[in-house]
Amino acid sequence: MARALIAAVVVGAATALAAAYDFTGHWVGTAKTSKRSAVTVSADFATTTAPRFAGSLTIVTGEETVHCTASGHGRRRMTVVARCDDGGRVTLKGAVAVGSGTLSGRMVWVPPSHMHKRPKRGGFTLMRQTVGHARILHGPSTAGASITTEDPSPAAVPADGHWALSPDQSRVTLTSLTFQGIDGNVATADLTDCRPVYTRDGAALSPLLDCPFDVPPGTYGGVGVGVGTTFDVMLSDATNGFFSDPASPTGLSTTPPAGDSQFVSFVVPGPGGQGDVLTAQTFFTSPLVVAPGASVDLTIVEDMIHTVFANVSGGAASFDTSLPLPAVQLVPSVAGAGRVEFYSPTGTALDALMPGPTDDESGSVRVFYASPSEPSYVFSPVPGPSQAWNVSPATSPANPSSGFRAGGYLGLDANGVLCWALPADYTYAQYSEICEMSVVASVGGTTTLRCQHVTTAPPPVSGDTYASGCPAITPDVQRTLTLVAR
Repeated sequence: MARALIAAVVVGAATALAAAYDFTGHWVGTAKTSKRSAVTVSADFATTTAPRFAGSLTIVTGEETVHCTASGHGRRRMTVVARCDDGGRVTLKGAVAVGSGTLSGRMVWVPPSHMHKRPKRGGFTLMRQTVGHARILHGPSTAGASITTEDPSPAAVPADGHWALSPDQSRVTLTSLTFQGIDGNVATADLTDCRPVYTRDGAALSPLLDCPFDVPPGTYGGVGVGVGTTFDVMLSDATNGFFSDPASPTGLSTTPPAGDSQFVSFVVPGPGGQGDVLTAQTFFTSPLVVAPGASVDLTIVEDMIHTVFANVSGGAASFDTSLPLPAVQLVPSVAGAGRVEFYSPTGTALDALMPGPTDDESGSVRVFYASPSEPSYVFSPVPGPSQAWNVSPATSPANPSSGFRAGGYLGLDANGVLCWALPADYTYAQYSEICEMSVVASVGGTTTLRCQHVTTAPPPVSGDTYASGCPAITPDVQRTLTLVAR
């Protein structure tokens, strides 16, 4: 019996050791031969019949890019032979460190025969990239678009002033994702052909586009979404007199153009007045741990209600591009999306005249729920930081260089009151306001936003959010809001 048991254990161990490692995925790194500079190497492998796999190898030097067809086999140790389009051949022999997802070893490069050179030997290191998907979803639906504060005019000419517009359709280019590591390092993942088409009357949380990306393993505390500064919009608003018209010098006309409205473009200034990419930054309420070879799903909710601004003077309309603000609201989430709401003081989700030359619809409230019942993020425009998350700053991951983090104690209490605290800056060392409002059950319903200016905010009675009970406030700001989209 003892011998049989020992034999069984040995056989089991041998079986475990013999299990083939799955080399499937995208790998990036470097390789270097003696007396030559390091080159960039990337590989894409897929398993054929274990332990065999096949795919491609790309080598980028200072002078050229070489593409190779690769085949390999291995368990923990592997061998890859790649035949390249320049006539050369590359052989990689190495081993994978399972914990880190790093593949390293020795390399032999056989130059093309016409070069009449001997093979070169050196080393390589590749790291498997995490496969991610950015799911772009539609923001709150304009089911309440017909709710207006005034009767429409049969021959509308927009009043002079500053307007917040809600395009009928739009195209926004998402360029990249910048993941902020809690160790201070930053990982940037490029997005290719990530240009969702948004239709204002689309269903809330309906899918617009799925954009793949690669991000290295690590632990991250936040993410920034890169947005191109050129925005394409289409407007056809006979009630207020706004039409997108490529023939107009400003792109906007107050009378219907010949034929239907068409897409027009406008450009907002980049950071510091330069560049062509803006960044929409958010912080995570808990660290995002990306394991080697794991899958990361990032949800980005796109909202373009009252995000495009226009100036009207003497009955002539033009886009307001005075500030470096993206003409879209983007809410990234690693916890999914369950519900979205937009409360407006104008009472409409359509184009609306603003009370002053503000850059946002001041006094509005946008609420994002990762699950249908749990609010996770709120945006309520005020001078300074305008975001709050469902977390205590004492427990959320911080950017080591700036101290910025998520916070705000956002919570929905047992009485259906939503409350949050806005900071003076994202370190949460000091506060500016505590706000509360009752949530509304259906589009068209109204509620009262109440805020008190403060310098400190009381922590929750229990837990990390005000779901345990909203703090008592004496409001010095109050306004009526209408739920115009959800």
